[in-house]
Amino acid sequence: MKIAVLGGGMVGSLIATELSKEYTVTVYDHIKLELNNVKTRIMDVTHKKFQEKIKNYDIAVNCLPGFMGFKMLNTIIELKMSCIDISFMPENCLKLSKKAIENDCIIIPDAGVAPGLSNLIIGNIISNNDIEEIRIMVGGLPKEKNPPWNYKAPFSPIDVIEEYTRPARAKINGKIEIRKALSDIQELDIKGIGKLEAFLTDGLRTLLNSDPKISKIPNLLEYTIRYPGHASLVKRLIKNGDFSDEIVEYKNKKMTRREKTCEDLFEEWKLDNEEEFTIMTISARTYKGKKINYTVYDEGKDGWSSMSRTTGLTACAFTKLLLEKKINKSGVQCPENLGQTEYNYNFVLDYLKEKGISIQSN
Repeated sequence: MKIAVLGGGMVGSLIATELSKEYTVTVYDHIKLELNNVKTRIMDVTHKKFQEKIKNYDIAVNCLPGFMGFKMLNTIIELKMSCIDISFMPENCLKLSKKAIENDCIIIPDAGVAPGLSNLIIGNIISNNDIEEIRIMVGGLPKEKNPPWNYKAPFSPIDVIEEYTRPARAKINGKIEIRKALSDIQELDIKGIGKLEAFLTDGLRTLLNSDPKISKIPNLLEYTIRYPGHASLVKRLIKNGDFSDEIVEYKNKKMTRREKTCEDLFEEWKLDNEEEFTIMTISARTYKGKKINYTVYDEGKDGWSSMSRTTGLTACAFTKLLLEKKINKSGVQCPENLGQTEYNYNFVLDYLKEKGISIQSN
């Protein structure tokens, strides 16, 4: 089996390295990468020549930044290829389902930790329970605080900033509401970690309209976890216009203030060899008051960050499901749909647990 991984960032590199243990893997990126047992190709993924190259692969894993995700996924479908996607695109990927069916390919979107693993777990929860509310909270953080941000980016700062500036959709009392990202700040105190804060972000995505059972749940909310005070610092940047499209001169070149801010934060948020962790909690409540809780926890290992591991290894599990032909229905197959099949749910969770990721439920 031949796999093309598009984008060799922190997560893409882990996916390629892990899958190369069983399959032939090539990474396509704009720079040369040195990865064990993985071929790398420098190529502009928007170029026509790129399409000629990847159509010879059995499957693609789309790890490009969100702003490139939808267009690339559309191209992959037109090439009649199946794809695992973690690009966190702003567009609605479900709009491509009809085209995927027509081209007889399978697309698994948002196949990371959240969205992704969270959706799979929720699919399993709703298949066995009548749910009134679900709250997802997730974040990757350094163990040692580094003021003022107390944060290091475990993936592209561009996509982190997209989380902070994209309006957040939440379902409250049966209605989908548009809230500002960074709003509805919740204070948390987690044993072994300490005080944290969580704020709304747009992580529900396909959960809002992919499945009739989930659509009936009156309350669905997704939050990003950070150390206390982080949200107020980001809000200050937004208020000052630091994420605007205004053109400025910076380092002898012209760019938008948003691009300048991204460059600055890239340096401040750069994750080197710090000890860090990823934590995700999923809290569900049935109409009868029964509570169902999941906690996912991981720390960096073997040179890979915990966010790279939880995101990348989840994508690897979905890739293996697809390559082993355990998913046969063409079209866009969201993780929440796949999680309603016990085999898929157990396969992904068992794979992650074998890799050392803690997943606890009660």
